[in-house]
Amino acid sequence: MGTATIMSVPIGSERNKAKYKGFCVMSYSEKAAENKKVAEKCVALQAYNAGVTRAYYSAFQHVKAYLISKRFNYNLFLQNKKSADREFSHGTMQAAITSCLMAHGKNPADICKMRVLSNLYHKRKKADYEPDNIIEAELVTSLKDLDTVLTVVA
Repeated sequence: MGTATIMSVPIGSERNKAKYKGFCVMSYSEKAAENKKVAEKCVALQAYNAGVTRAYYSAFQHVKAYLISKRFNYNLFLQNKKSADREFSHGTMQAAITSCLMAHGKNPADICKMRVLSNLYHKRKKADYEPDNIIEAELVTSLKDLDTVLTVVA
């Protein structure tokens, strides 16, 4: 695995040695991969609510890692949208990734595929906050949506 970083500062830096002493720090990409692995295992465990939540967070963390790697200026993006949301908020992630992909010349058809983030987000909210249970088919669809996100931001 690659060197993990925090805010583009390698863990081995003096600043992080002091700040994160005794802690295991993971990059967003590593967290995303871990969440994907757990989401996939949730099918066999019949833990569909947990799986949908992990699939969403895997996609979210992959997108966040992509935006950071492209040096996307989230604060400027929020100012232009006149949004009071904070950086990397769930409510602004869809628009932010669309803007970033467009700025980096991604194929419009691929950009449209990122609508699956909204599907993942709404299923995650259902799994976490509503009394209805997620069923297996919804988790399977979420895993496919996650793969779509990974393909576009690869």
